[in-house]
Amino acid sequence: MIGNQRHLFEIPDDVAYFNCAYMGPLPKASREAGERGTAVKAQPWLLTPNDFFTDGETARGLFAGLIGARGEDIAIVPAASYGIAVAAANIPVPKGKRALILADQFPSNVYAWRERAAEDGGEVVTVARPAD
Repeated sequence: MIGNQRHLFEIPDDVAYFNCAYMGPLPKASREAGERGTAVKAQPWLLTPNDFFTDGETARGLFAGLIGARGEDIAIVPAASYGIAVAAANIPVPKGKRALILADQFPSNVYAWRERAAEDGGEVVTVARPAD
């Protein structure tokens, strides 16, 4: 089991924050990385073409290691809805085929697959969460 991680966040001792489905607090390290990124953008004349790819490639490799994949298997997109739209645009749902989605999905996931299935003549099937 993972021990207490409060020290990684800027959460006061008298606060118990549980609404992470709405917005989770950033870890201190993420805030610091954001500040470093902002500092770089404050002086864009110091950027080189390689700077646009190095951090992204590092992140892809690290995440790939977490899930047993290769860095080139990982896509970095600006928003989950964009990534879902790209996937839906590239995976046909032709007549006689179904796209399965879980009940209570975020709307971007539902709309993208409904649109794709409607374009191709396929069907979207929503799978309910079992009671257990």
